[in-house]
Amino acid sequence: MRSVQAISILMAFSFLPLLLAVGGCDDDTTTDADTGVADSGTAGDSSTGDDSSTADDSSTGDSSTGDGGTTGATVTLAFEHLANDSAIVLGTETPYANAAGNQFGVTRLSYFVSDVTLTLADDSEINVPGAHYVDHDTAETRTYDLPVGTTTGDLAKITFTMGLGPALNVSGAFLSAPESLMEWPEMMGGGYHYMKFEGRYVDETESPFNFMTHSGGLAGMDYSFEVDLDATGLTVADGATFTVEMNLEEWFTDPNTWDLNDYFNETHRGIMGDAAAQASLMANGSTVFSLGAP
Repeated sequence: MRSVQAISILMAFSFLPLLLAVGGCDDDTTTDADTGVADSGTAGDSSTGDDSSTADDSSTGDSSTGDGGTTGATVTLAFEHLANDSAIVLGTETPYANAAGNQFGVTRLSYFVSDVTLTLADDSEINVPGAHYVDHDTAETRTYDLPVGTTTGDLAKITFTMGLGPALNVSGAFLSAPESLMEWPEMMGGGYHYMKFEGRYVDETESPFNFMTHSGGLAGMDYSFEVDLDATGLTVADGATFTVEMNLEEWFTDPNTWDLNDYFNETHRGIMGDAAAQASLMANGSTVFSLGAP
């Protein structure tokens, strides 16, 4: 009898590790599932913006647009570049004129816009922080898709920064071309060019002369500026496109009329280190941008 009991006890103990192992597997499975659910939930919150996940809230900056990822709805800013009311053509010819009567042409146009805000008629906002690089010669950069979530309604205005504000204008922020190729010299303050607008003009000797209208921060001064465009009559809806026009001759006029002979000549070939020219260009920027017809 005692032998039978002893055998029973031994058999019970021999199965105990197996039972514990099975129980442990159940616990591990539950933990993994819980972790998976938590991860899914976090990702779900991130994509829907229901949580402060923070990339969503920081990208929109407003709880009214916090459900931005629910539908993935977007609107697009399409950038067009004009001179004398015509779409520019890059080249060494000089078919355009500014207010001072200088004939000029465009060989390169690249720039940054950043921190876009769409303000609706009810004063709610869709905020899209960060920077976007535009290059006239690279078609895919001339459109900028903005997440709007489920927000719809009549627009009041579109606001963005021309260039990069101090928080974004940090050396090393862009590691890949073409953005990295917009670097601004460290000896002038570092960061990045806001714009490279290059071309040729006919100088006072009737000869072609290359100009480089390069803008950026200088010695700690920020020459980026806010662009505020009246968007009355436009509507935020998934797939909508809003055309932003840059009128190039306006960089050289209103309120400051530029005779290019004064800024680009044998003794003054560029304006990167010229604080007065940077401030003047920033002031002229107030009339450079407009919204195209829907």
